[in-house]
Amino acid sequence: MKKSTVLTILLAGTAVFAADNRLIRHTLEAGGQAGEFRITAGKPEHFNRKPSEQSSVKATVDKDNLHLCLTMTDGDIISEAVSDQSSLHRFGDAVQIFIKSQKETYLWEFIFSPKNLKSCFFHLGPGAMFYPEVGSKFPEYTVKNSIKDGIWRADVSIPLSIFRAKGFKFDKDEKWTIMIVRHNYSRKHAQRETSSYPQAVGNTADPDYFAELIIK
Repeated sequence: MKKSTVLTILLAGTAVFAADNRLIRHTLEAGGQAGEFRITAGKPEHFNRKPSEQSSVKATVDKDNLHLCLTMTDGDIISEAVSDQSSLHRFGDAVQIFIKSQKETYLWEFIFSPKNLKSCFFHLGPGAMFYPEVGSKFPEYTVKNSIKDGIWRADVSIPLSIFRAKGFKFDKDEKWTIMIVRHNYSRKHAQRETSSYPQAVGNTADPDYFAELIIK
């Protein structure tokens, strides 16, 4: 078989894979079961593949906060970031949380590291993601990190006032979506391992792959 024919088949398979996966809208139910992370799918064979170090997330919502509890296996914590309100995931282990209303283009991005550094960015939309200067003010939210026996646990509380300040109610009458991305660095890995819930295909900030956040 000619190389050009093989390449055409591979490209077609990848396109079908991406299109099929784009139709699936996963869910993260507040008070429901944990979502299990999968590695970012850059190739068809990566679909539904578990990361080498497992991660899961559970969500709850009360009248004032969105709570996310993440449990992550981690054999070696690596974190070289030194400042809040920066791209923490470029300097070591970190978690990104993207939250978006389905009726608007607005996108919130929260990032935190195991060493208690945090960032929060508001973007006009996925195609207009601009970052302020390092150290600029950002809406306060809480992250409680615990690292013990090879397990990194992070309890995140995001005030709903952050979303309500933009005119949203953040309740069951609105449809919200979420993407949670783990950036796992390790001296034992050939490269950074990126995994997420739900599984992303290529661009982790693409809302087409976000899960529906079900609020009861």
